[in-house]
Amino acid sequence: MLVAAYVYVEANNNMNQYKEYSLEDFVLDARFQKWVRHEHQSESAFWQSFINENPLLQNDILQAKVLLKSVYRHYNSDINDSEIDVEIQELLSKVRLTKLSEDAVPVQVLKKNIFKRNSLFWAAASIILCLSLGWLYQSNQSGKSDYERLTVTKQLREERNDSKKNKAITLPDGSKIILTPYSKISFPEQFLSEKRVVYLSGEATFDVSKDPKRPFLVYANQLVTKVLGTSFTINARNAANKTTVEVKEGKVSVFRQTDFSEVKDQNALKTKGMVITANQKVVYEKETANMLKTISDRPEIVPGEESSFNFTNVPASQVLSELKEAYQVDIIFDKELLGDCPVTASLEHQSLFEKLDIICEVIEASYEMLDGKIVVYSRGCKN
Repeated sequence: MLVAAYVYVEANNNMNQYKEYSLEDFVLDARFQKWVRHEHQSESAFWQSFINENPLLQNDILQAKVLLKSVYRHYNSDINDSEIDVEIQELLSKVRLTKLSEDAVPVQVLKKNIFKRNSLFWAAASIILCLSLGWLYQSNQSGKSDYERLTVTKQLREERNDSKKNKAITLPDGSKIILTPYSKISFPEQFLSEKRVVYLSGEATFDVSKDPKRPFLVYANQLVTKVLGTSFTINARNAANKTTVEVKEGKVSVFRQTDFSEVKDQNALKTKGMVITANQKVVYEKETANMLKTISDRPEIVPGEESSFNFTNVPASQVLSELKEAYQVDIIFDKELLGDCPVTASLEHQSLFEKLDIICEVIEASYEMLDGKIVVYSRGCKN
């Protein structure tokens, strides 16, 4: 009897420590991580009991579980736990930024207070910034664009599109390029044996011939896009504040030019870039040099993955899985939780986001885009 009483008290104490937890606390808690990662039956019973006693924390627990699963699902074998911790921290940082933007004080109020207190500081900073930018402009090779700076000393063939229609170009390796109006591209008459390098100014769609021994590199504005063989689009106008790389099929790696040229070790280089797959894109902000991974504005069904998208009392988990396969987009959701949520809908002609809106309305769920993934949050459909 004493042993049983001790076990009850100990379990009760363990539950009490979680009553003040937030979403971030659950994500960082070792016991919670162990439960999500290994799903032991005893731990499942503990957390279900905790949810039953603390229904107000259910939403935070479910969101924390989905976020952790989005990390663990990439690791099917044992790896260094520090690598997982890094990805968890990066994911939490994005969640914090989202919450901060939602809870922020109105912009007009912030601007008024900041400038009222620091007007002299900002005036001085603006003058210094203008002088610095002017000096940098004059010293940067007489104001050459990135395209001119990279191609001026090389023996390259240049193709320009000065018309108002797209222009088709075939490269020496058989790769196909669609060059949009007022764009240009430079490349050698014959590619090197170890790599294929081209330089773009403007916008172009690439259909790269597969050649695992010779990576295909596109230099455009401040980015380097590295592929082995796939289809993607780069928009790199000289005067634009943003450069985008968007993948239609396959996978590409995107790097800042400075990182790509300075880091020689390939393993270290991987940590500097971003890998994007079908219906994902990278947006590079020129002013801040930041790269953001997100979903394409208009995701398309990947060839060979067509589906009818007509559902009658089909579990929401299956519907989301079919969308995931058709669009090759990483959709994170709790499969067990949504297995009891039936969906009846015809989703043939809607865009991906319209499909998701309809599904979430039917099952009373919500979704957000996070680091190039779609995360679906739901309390489930069990009564």
